Amino acid sequence: PPDLPDVKMALSDEAKREMEAAFKSFDKDGSGTLSATDLAKAMNTISGGLSEAQCIELISLADSDGDKKMNFEEFMKIVEEGLALYEEQNPGADLISEEFKNFDVNGDGVIDKDELRQAMLDMGEEVREEELEAMFRAADADGDQKISVEEFRKMCGH
Repeated sequence: PPDLPDVKMALSDEAKREMEAAFKSFDKDGSGTLSATDLAKAMNTISGGLSEAQCIELISLADSDGDKKMNFEEFMKIVEEGLALYEEQNPGADLISEEFKNFDVNGDGVIDKDELRQAMLDMGEEVREEELEAMFRAADADGDQKISVEEFRKMCGH
């Protein structure tokens, strides 16, 4: 397969942990790899979706070991390359604000606990109520029971 450019995006430790959690949630059989089917299901959950054929092509770009599956390192390479390409094609774009809009379902400019719960479910993460509370408290710096875009940005490590 063709080599992807060696791009290192400055992802925060928190963002890397979130990517690892997302990867694990997509890896339904716990094998440590994603098949094209797994990846297609994941992409349908978090974006407009990709076909299985597109996912096969995407995996082939990152598949450094030739197993026709994507391990976490290969997944991160695709994520980092995708972010770099997005930033190149959209100079000055604010990815954090765009992601915030995905969480802010009702468009009121803040994320409440219900929206955070739904976002986690949409990403395939079933969180216990106490985990949700802990996540929310960690992000809600001013304690107003809402996560602002600024608080979301800090939570994402930016």
